[in-house]
Amino acid sequence: MKNKQSALILPPDEKVILEKRANFKYKWYNYIGGKVVLTNKALYFKSHKLNLKKDTTRIVLENIHVLRKGNSLKVIPNRMIVGDREGNEYTFVVTNRNEFYNAVEEQLK
Repeated sequence: MKNKQSALILPPDEKVILEKRANFKYKWYNYIGGKVVLTNKALYFKSHKLNLKKDTTRIVLENIHVLRKGNSLKVIPNRMIVGDREGNEYTFVVTNRNEFYNAVEEQLK
């Protein structure tokens, strides 16, 4: 099923819960702009068309092992860090981080 808001093609059993503008930390110095999308089954990052790296990242909620908040420049409360059971860590800079963080936390229960 294609979600018009995020332009993601989702499996039929997935529903979008929340979507926010975000940047995804690609390398220690490089962030990719796009949207972070929470569904009832997974967390997605979809880069926007202006990026050279245009793939989609999918983190299945069942595989999330760590969820924590972080700050940019030590004072701006806008980072969300997600770790999966395979040892991967994903850092997102999210618009209205607390709302998105709380929604992810609720889905993990």
